[in-house]
Amino acid sequence: MELHQSFDPAFTALIEKLRKQSPAELFALSGISPEQLDINHMARDFFRSSNRKGAATADHSIDPNANVSGRDVITFNYEVPKAYMKLNSLYNLWLSLRDGFDEETADLAIESEVDGLLYINDSWDIGRPYCFNYSMYDIALEGLKMGGRLNIVPARSLATFLRQVEQFTVYAANSTLGATGLADLLIVASRYVDDILTTGYDNHVKIGKEERVWTYVAEQLTSLIYTLNWEFRGNQSPFTNVSVYDDNFLAQLVPAYVINDKAPRIETVKKVQDIFLSCFNQVLERDPATFPVVTACFSLAEDGSGELADPAFVKCIANHNLKFGFINIYVGETSTLSSCCRLRSNINDLGYANSFGAGSTKIGSLGVVTLNLPALARAASAGAVGKDNEAAVAEMLECVEAMTMAAGFINHAKRRFIADRIERGSLPLYKLGYMDLKRQFSTCGFTGLYEALNILGYDLRKPEGLAVARRILETINVTNERLTELLGTPHNMEQVPGESSAVKLARKDTILGKNPEGWELYSNQFVPLWEEGVDMLDRIRIQGELDGYCTGGAICHLNVADRIEKPEVMEALIHHAAASGVVYFAINYAINRCGVGHMTVGHGADTCPVCGKPITDTFTRVVGFLTNTKHWNVTRREHDWPHRAFLKAKE
Repeated sequence: MELHQSFDPAFTALIEKLRKQSPAELFALSGISPEQLDINHMARDFFRSSNRKGAATADHSIDPNANVSGRDVITFNYEVPKAYMKLNSLYNLWLSLRDGFDEETADLAIESEVDGLLYINDSWDIGRPYCFNYSMYDIALEGLKMGGRLNIVPARSLATFLRQVEQFTVYAANSTLGATGLADLLIVASRYVDDILTTGYDNHVKIGKEERVWTYVAEQLTSLIYTLNWEFRGNQSPFTNVSVYDDNFLAQLVPAYVINDKAPRIETVKKVQDIFLSCFNQVLERDPATFPVVTACFSLAEDGSGELADPAFVKCIANHNLKFGFINIYVGETSTLSSCCRLRSNINDLGYANSFGAGSTKIGSLGVVTLNLPALARAASAGAVGKDNEAAVAEMLECVEAMTMAAGFINHAKRRFIADRIERGSLPLYKLGYMDLKRQFSTCGFTGLYEALNILGYDLRKPEGLAVARRILETINVTNERLTELLGTPHNMEQVPGESSAVKLARKDTILGKNPEGWELYSNQFVPLWEEGVDMLDRIRIQGELDGYCTGGAICHLNVADRIEKPEVMEALIHHAAASGVVYFAINYAINRCGVGHMTVGHGADTCPVCGKPITDTFTRVVGFLTNTKHWNVTRREHDWPHRAFLKAKE
């Protein structure tokens, strides 16, 4: 029995041509093989392997995600239809490219996705935007306008406001594919706390004196943390981010948050931030909470010294981060996150935003298309056989420029498709003012820079390799600037997290004979986490040299083998990374849980140091957020995690 699809004959012919000329596994890795489009086959595979030892949901989805752990019918209903959705999404993307550019451009995009020259992130659903950092200020001022038949007015109490944030997150997280940023949540919440401190009441509920107020605030924030880890995004918890800020950022940000004729008191915001961080540590003592990702935002001193402007905030974050290392750290100028960035005229200068939901409010990424740099380097190197390395580099830069243009066109086609859905009323958050298409970047991602340089004959750890890396990243940025002028839309560049794309692209290159080194996956760090002979200072130095080129962000994992016991060691790491130019990083532990439930830290531990029972689960950042290593896809479980280097912090 053949099931007819009403695709344009030209698209059908393209897919059939690619099937005939490509190894079958390429289509499986792309998620559109005949078996994956056979829902009966996928159902048998999913349910028969549900209790197979060592299996993970990521092994049975075309869209592997360590945030998905269930093996129930809810997970089945979300994961199994994705093959059909991807084929239809590729068709809609092809149509949008053909109508906006030409058929040759449309065909090239689909062929490049199948062959792995690039990776269209979340291409199983081009009808939803990637990520956005919402402002909770909108909720405070206007309530929830997407309530359907309900008229949900602005909250008059802290408890009601936090429940509205939860309700908003349910809607927003299911309307986007990536992060739901709630960065300014604690600033807005502090305004309600001010009222409680003044009156002793949370609207009509009596709280009492100040000591009781802070206990009440802690209870409310703890409840929020647990709710945001609930799997209400279909079969996974929403990818949320909350930020805490130093004094310089607060001085710039807080005055703009006027609610009922008053802005929050900065001292209240600082206290609320401190309580929130304490609550998160307390939750982690009991449960491996993944979300919200917590980002501490540090500003640099204005004298250009590279020093952090608020030493007291460094001490605060260092102390909170000692026990579980759960805080991601952002370092930048105050203007990059302040509300005044909304007034800038430069279309490419909207502020900082990354894939983890950290950065300025009211901006995000519409879509991400990732360049497979090792594949481009292989093509350039082959074309320069018998010539010197510089000839290969020059050819590589031409390839990078061409594929960055292709990525920009693909993102623009998605933008046109999204704009049509907005006009049809299918994405209400835009027309309601919570989102703004003009404030979403078209993001060109990259993966495998380290391996690409290796192919070209350079070592990223050495000056010559760093120089070539800069040229590659500069080429992407310059091309993005051209795209901005050509298309009139903002473009940026990031080193993508690459949880699954780094695996799939390496495998595709192996199938096509373009990975003779046998790399199981490409690096999503400037230096792979499993690379030998690289100490923490080397990793920081290299990240600092290149981080500034990543206008859409990159994350540096500083993997530490054992819990850092001295706050001054944590402080020194933060200060050194910031002074070295690192923009976004995390001091990362391996967190273990035994059968009794004790949560402890230690890489490679077999038994619990508290009770002596065997370790049953280990949690660490797969990219920017804490996940169970059991839920990683098979390549990351078997080749990434066992080889990650966890280093001793220098005291």
